[in-house]
Amino acid sequence: MKKILIILSIIASPFIGKSQVDFGNFLEASAQDANTLLENYLEPAFLGFGYGINSGWYNTAKPHKLFGFDITPTFTLAMVPSSGEFFRLNDSDYTSLRVDPNGPTDSQGNLIRDTPTLFGPNLNADFLPMLEYTDPEGNSYSISTPTGLGLEESIPFNAVPSGMIQVGIGLMKNTDLKIRIVPAIESENEYSFEMFGIGVMHDLKQWVPGFKQLPLDVSGFVGWNRMTTQLFLDADAPDQIAQFQTNGFTLQGLVSKQLSILTVFGGVGIANTKTTFNMLGTYDTEAGTVTDPIDFSFLSTGPRINLGFRLKLLILTLHADYAIQKYNTLTIGAGFSIR
Repeated sequence: MKKILIILSIIASPFIGKSQVDFGNFLEASAQDANTLLENYLEPAFLGFGYGINSGWYNTAKPHKLFGFDITPTFTLAMVPSSGEFFRLNDSDYTSLRVDPNGPTDSQGNLIRDTPTLFGPNLNADFLPMLEYTDPEGNSYSISTPTGLGLEESIPFNAVPSGMIQVGIGLMKNTDLKIRIVPAIESENEYSFEMFGIGVMHDLKQWVPGFKQLPLDVSGFVGWNRMTTQLFLDADAPDQIAQFQTNGFTLQGLVSKQLSILTVFGGVGIANTKTTFNMLGTYDTEAGTVTDPIDFSFLSTGPRINLGFRLKLLILTLHADYAIQKYNTLTIGAGFSIR
């Protein structure tokens, strides 16, 4: 069961090495408690990653001419809000775990119940709650809660990174088709990874009388993408699989203005992200055998507003934009575009 550390190293790469977490202890408690703890602890990582792969779809509201195309790699940082740095430990949320009454207290003498998420601060034991675990035989043990990565100690922002490459091609009626695809990449008995996304940007000015005279480009955009990763945890137990899947959906109205080599662009709309995480298979623990012990998901829907700019130097493009949403995102990219 301690192979959950392998999964965390994928989720939090390249920062996980700073976190001294032994989740095996939590997984010994109960499947229900393990789900609750891990869900709260990992929430900002999963939500941030979802918002990250939902970004970077466009850098102008002007579609390509027929058969024009671009190839654009992007890199995104999804900023973790302060509300995502801690979660509260409520005894009523657990069946065999509770906050240890002999654990650390705050300056008013109250038990500390707020503990860092994966993207929270890196605290020492004096500021972390202790959990008391009661096994099926009635024996009680104290378990340390995990601390956070403490990214603010080494970099100026607390963010979840992601990146991808997409291809855009111009179709008829001032329409762009955008594709994100990574065919299944597999390593026998180790892992598999695949991604697919599709987006459509369509010029709206052509359909509204009088809009053709506007000195701006105005388009609508809709995009969807899915990324699935599987880790095969034990070559001798092929049913033991960890699966991580993220789905993203974006619907926006876009506007841009080209000023020589500079294009300023922005968008307003909604964004939806859903991430699921499962540990499948049968596992033996000191408390007994458990099947499919981890199963949780994160869903977030809300408004999305972004503003950015692009520089075009012959066929080379450089762009950056910032999106305001639940997890604000900074996206930068470079590519080749022939219009």
